[in-house]
Amino acid sequence: MISEIGRVTKLNNGKACVEIEKRSACADCHAGCVCDLGKSVMLIDASDPIGVHENDTVQLSIPTESALRASFVVYGIPLIALISGVLGGEYLGKILGISTVLEILGGFTFLGISLVFIKLYDNVFRQNRKNQPVITKVIHEHVNWQLGVDN
Repeated sequence: MISEIGRVTKLNNGKACVEIEKRSACADCHAGCVCDLGKSVMLIDASDPIGVHENDTVQLSIPTESALRASFVVYGIPLIALISGVLGGEYLGKILGISTVLEILGGFTFLGISLVFIKLYDNVFRQNRKNQPVITKVIHEHVNWQLGVDN
């Protein structure tokens, strides 16, 4: 399991929006993240089976298998598609006598098709419950000192 610690910013029907600070490890994880490259924090929608409150500091976990699968899909498939397109374009280009043009067109065509596949796969991947981040424990409960009650 890959674990992160963050702060709950919003609750919504059994899910919590958790704000975590970006680290270099974030480049390896694409499971359910809503990343904004211009910010130092990212927001993740996580399942909340334990009942957290806003502003609680929590630990959330993402299955390692899901993160590895997402990384392969995002990085590996486009690379394989690009190389396949170039090789296919080269083969067809030798037959027709215009190999360079067909290599470039084949590479970009296969790359484009792979990006459409990734977008479709992403929708399915996010729907699968086992791929979603889950809050596993509360590290620190937020206490509203003005009212004297837990939030």
